[in-house]
Amino acid sequence: MNNPDLEPHEEDLVSEIKDDSELLAKVLGGWAGVIDSGLPFVIFTIVYLVTDNDLETTLYASVGTAALIAILRLIRRQSLQQVLSGLIGIGIAAFLANRTGNADNFFLPGIITNAVYASACLISIAIHKPLLGYVIEAMRGRDMSWVKDHEAHRLFSTITWLWVLIFGVRVAIMFPLFLLGQTAALGTLKILLGYPLFALGIYLTFRLLGRSKNLDGDSNG
Repeated sequence: MNNPDLEPHEEDLVSEIKDDSELLAKVLGGWAGVIDSGLPFVIFTIVYLVTDNDLETTLYASVGTAALIAILRLIRRQSLQQVLSGLIGIGIAAFLANRTGNADNFFLPGIITNAVYASACLISIAIHKPLLGYVIEAMRGRDMSWVKDHEAHRLFSTITWLWVLIFGVRVAIMFPLFLLGQTAALGTLKILLGYPLFALGIYLTFRLLGRSKNLDGDSNG
């Protein structure tokens, strides 16, 4: 239903921002997706502390939690996208920790992954092909014509820098703790720097996109 108080270009702006918000919810998988992805790490941290550093029991509890979440979603016929990606990640982390006998290695794949993401974003900026521009426009189902638009290129460079910061903060905080063998701190920060920080990054990304749309609307008004 149209709002009579809005100009046509303002209605288009509101509609596009709403679409972006729905896209945000889809990326995050909703609150259920946030909980599903973070719960195995919560269980890992709690069980590891409660069992006085019993790595085997801790890994069984964490992997079992991830598997149970996947089964429950399958029974409910819900999307398994976030759960399966999380289950694979948990499986790799558990395998590495079990083979080395070092609980800290449970967090190493995540640290490496964030370092790779941060590096990829930095390289894309250095070669003037901001990675987040390709990601966002592909998710929106649009073509890549933005690469020839100076303002769009600058906007996506800014957004890519934002994600360099997000991935970089995770590595900068967690890697020293990994080297120091601070398992409990790694578990806690894995949760705090996980989806909450990711959600903040998504929110700021769409705020930047929304600000750009507002500026476009003002210039066209």
